[in-house]
Amino acid sequence: MEVSANKKWKMSGSTLSFKEWIDRENKKKEPEGNFIPFIPEPDLSSLSSSDSVNQILQEERDSIAKTVGYKDIKTTTTNTIFGLDKNVVIFSSLLIVGSLSYYFYSRLKKKK
Repeated sequence: MEVSANKKWKMSGSTLSFKEWIDRENKKKEPEGNFIPFIPEPDLSSLSSSDSVNQILQEERDSIAKTVGYKDIKTTTTNTIFGLDKNVVIFSSLLIVGSLSYYFYSRLKKKK
């Protein structure tokens, strides 16, 4: 026989209110983080190598991948340099080069 949520809350001896406790218990049941479930490759050796079977299997793999939010590594493009956004790296480089140029120009001007 299943124990009610109210009894479980009372038996837990929690100092949380029932609403907070039930929210915490419900969150425990949800999977955490972004995970990619294992999707086994089907054994095609026993099947005929017809194009229609392969096409159906590929469509199934694509629909499963879209459902779980999987991005194919080949299709994703990286717009980063050393883990930083490309625009940030370019702006920082220009700022550094400009600062160094101004520093050396001002030192050269003072010598004259």
